[in-house]
Order: sequence, then structure tokens, then C-alpha cells
Amino acid sequence: DGWEEEWLSFDAYSATSRALKADRALGLVWQPGHTVRESRGFHGFERRWSVTSEETREEVGSVSTGGTHGDLVMIEVKGYRTPEVVPQLREEDPEHACTRVDSCVDFDRPGAWDELLGIVLEVKAEKGLKGERRGDWDFPEDGRTMYLGANSSPVRCRLYEKGKQPGYRSAGRPDWARLEVQVRPQKAARKAYSAISADDTWGASPWTRKIALRAFSLDVGAFPAAGVKKDSDFLRRWDWVCGQAAPTLLEAIEVFGSWDCVRENLVMAHKAKLRR
Repeated sequence: DGWEEEWLSFDAYSATSRALKADRALGLVWQPGHTVRESRGFHGFERRWSVTSEETREEVGSVSTGGTHGDLVMIEVKGYRTPEVVPQLREEDPEHACTRVDSCVDFDRPGAWDELLGIVLEVKAEKGLKGERRGDWDFPEDGRTMYLGANSSPVRCRLYEKGKQPGYRSAGRPDWARLEVQVRPQKAARKAYSAISADDTWGASPWTRKIALRAFSLDVGAFPAAGVKKDSDFLRRWDWVCGQAAPTLLEAIEVFGSWDCVRENLVMAHKAKLRR
């Protein structure tokens, strides 16, 4: 489509860990030019340290600990610090549980907002999704936002005019639009989401996969936000496939050159078998 896409990246990430100490977690979020303020914690945590950028006056992350959660530490990071902190957190504690992750992609060209809004509203109608408009849509000088998904849903998507927000007007990019998915993995999926990429985060639901494919040609697999139930028939069959076919599938990647080629060959072979 000729859209100028910057890159897919994490824009927010929250996690809990018992291996990570509070001071180390704070060290991951903080960097020179940030201030730290201590306050009472939320959601059963006794203490909370908020990390704020001195330049923008915005909170870039926080660390919570103590209270009813014992030695559990919660770390939150958002905005421009997120792509830097997530890999470090995953290296420090691969066993952490991801409780929220946002993945975004930026577009910066005339007409991008209207094109993306058309796609979002199209998927909204097809899937019968709840939606919400924010901002003054009659006088959109300060930017508009379109949400998909109920506020209580583990998966939401939002499209907003990033370049028109007061804090970003100085960048001189009035056509800058951002499309973002927000996932709050349920208990069964938190382990999986502690390792997946910003691309794969768009696999949280069938409708987010549809938006990703139509908006920026990302064909991603399914990574359900609720996870796969342990006693499901699919999981039993998947265990069998891993045990019986994994060596052949891994060899097939070398034979055909890529996983996409393997998938295409599998689909064609399966369809041919069904026809026979």
C-alpha cells in the first residue's frame, strides 16, 4: 500500500517475578534522566516505586513489592523504554509471568489514519465487537482514538493519532498514526506470553490476526490470550504430533528452506488427501 511503517515493537509490558529482587527490577526500568518516587502500593502490594522521565514528566515504569504478595515483585514498563527493558527482563528471569503486553506499529503518511480506521471498523462490524471513541471527533486537533474490545476483555485494540497528541506535536508529524494491541494474558497463557515476540502478540485473537493481516500484511499464528486448557483434546493431539512428527517437521524446514514453505506444502498435501 505504500504506507511508511516504522517497526513493530513492544509499547508496554507488565510482569511478576519471585526470582527478581525489587532493587534489580528498579535498575532495569531506571536510567539517567529519570526520577524515582516511593508511595503506597496497589492491588495488595505494600510499596510502589514510580519511575518518571524528567524530560516528559511521564511515568515510564514502576516496581511494586511486599504486602499480601510476599516476595513477589511486579515490574511495569511503558513507552519508549519498553523495547529495551523486555529483553533484559527475559534474560534475568525467563520464568517470570507476563500479565500485560502491548505491541504497536506506526504509520506516518497522509491518509494513514483514514485507511486504518476503515480496516478497524470493517473488522468491528464483521466480528460484532464492542467499540469506543475517545477524543473530540468533531474537532480532532488533539487527536482521536478508536478502541475495539470491551474494557473487561483480555484483548483490546486501539488506533490513535499519535502525532496530534499534545506531548508529540513538537515532532512535526501530524499524520503519525499508531495501531496497537493490548493483551492481558490469563493464567494459562502468562508463561507463553513471557517469551513471544511483538509480532506474535497480534495472534491473541482471531480478530486481532485479521487486523494485522489487513493493516500491515502480518500473517501470524494463534496465541490465545486465555491459553490452551491442559485437558483439551487439541493439547493431547499436539503432544502426539510433537512426539511423532517433530523430527520430520524440523528436517522439512531444512529441505524446503523455511517454515512458510513447509506450511504451504502441508496445506497442499492435506487438501490433496481430502480430495482423494
